[in-house]
Amino acid sequence: MNLKIGDSVKVKHGILEPDNEEFEIGGWQGRIIKIDRETNAENILITIEWDSQTLKQIPTEYIIESEVEGLSWQTMVLFESDIEKADARDTIKELKSMQNKLEDEYYWSSFGEKGIRIEEVLKGINQKYENESAQRWYEYLESNLSFPFKAVVSLESYSTSIKDGDVVIVKSLIDSVDLYGIIAKTSFERHNLDIPLLELEVKDEKSKNYQLLNDYKVWFSNV
Repeated sequence: MNLKIGDSVKVKHGILEPDNEEFEIGGWQGRIIKIDRETNAENILITIEWDSQTLKQIPTEYIIESEVEGLSWQTMVLFESDIEKADARDTIKELKSMQNKLEDEYYWSSFGEKGIRIEEVLKGINQKYENESAQRWYEYLESNLSFPFKAVVSLESYSTSIKDGDVVIVKSLIDSVDLYGIIAKTSFERHNLDIPLLELEVKDEKSKNYQLLNDYKVWFSNV
């Protein structure tokens, strides 16, 4: 075949995904973004960017597995013998729109089980709307954390009355602010202190509070 960058191609029926033969990719279609004629002299390597129609039909488990393993689900490298020419089915604008939609939808999948729980908390919320996400976390933690509970100050607190390693009693949640995230009302040596949840750590890893707080911190650190 006389192939060039930008050509639309389709995977021949019966071809399996090179990294995971559980997935049969015959019929998947996209555009050529790279042609490697040097690495394999017997069979040219072709990098394909899947079109929007293929992305719309890709199995959910394939995308999640790719995210977890750090592999691309938007592109694939195949031998020239695995593909055939095809007519384009979408525009670049439609492709980018679908890519952005799926990137938002599966953003947390690469975080494994934590990511699955975070996705469940934020279900239905666009990742770009951080204020809505923060409010959802506030409501979720307020409803699911077991108060009161002990927590260790794991970072240098912005409060002058406490230091790293001190143990406080977390009584409730009181607010969520842009810079510090969710603020907790705590007590320490008969003093009431407002401390960001990010600066607190539950030591008992078997505790439900530990998981909830850890998931929240992962989310906050990656938005």
